[in-house]
Amino acid sequence: MSSKFLAIMSMVLLFFSCSTNTDKVILIASTKADCTGISPQKCLQIKEEGETNWTYFYSNIEGFDYVEGFYYRLKVSVSEIENPPAGGSSLKYRLIEVLEKSKAPLNLDQGSWLVTRVKDRDSFGRNPFIKIDLSQNEINGNTSCNRFSAKIKVTNNKVDISELSSTEMMCKDIDVETAFLDALASITSYSLKNDKLQLLDANKELLIECNYLKSE
Repeated sequence: MSSKFLAIMSMVLLFFSCSTNTDKVILIASTKADCTGISPQKCLQIKEEGETNWTYFYSNIEGFDYVEGFYYRLKVSVSEIENPPAGGSSLKYRLIEVLEKSKAPLNLDQGSWLVTRVKDRDSFGRNPFIKIDLSQNEINGNTSCNRFSAKIKVTNNKVDISELSSTEMMCKDIDVETAFLDALASITSYSLKNDKLQLLDANKELLIECNYLKSE
């Protein structure tokens, strides 16, 4: 065996022995989460396929453009960084292929909701809006003029709203506020389809209809 051939083989073996690239399939959650690295920030939530728990991802994935509100299944190449920056990741992620991208279904307490209809009324000088936080059993927002807040309890699609109160600024169109607060107090259930929220009374009649406004 020639010395030239041995030299070439040695270089090939050295290359592969030093290469730490690994291909993985990872999942990306549809929302970012509050996390703290060097400073507070928003992090992607990722997990390898087959794992149960989501973990914070403090770096980025080269070639990947994340859009909140979508689940992703990605094939990525993971390699070690020889001299990682202080406080930075020692691994580099590079997108190979987007295997799946699917829109996540909205939750009742995800983002804010712009009111587009109150009973038979669908025209407003200023639309009311609603924000729901089920972790605190709170609902709040704007009546079109005043701020309002209340307690909310949701079981399956059943809704119970109590302790409703609002500020008392003078309103140009008081009829909108009155109709909205009356409707809010009569809600007993909800329906959520696509980007539209419908709040219903005990007879399943529409009281308030909303469009998804934004994520928080």
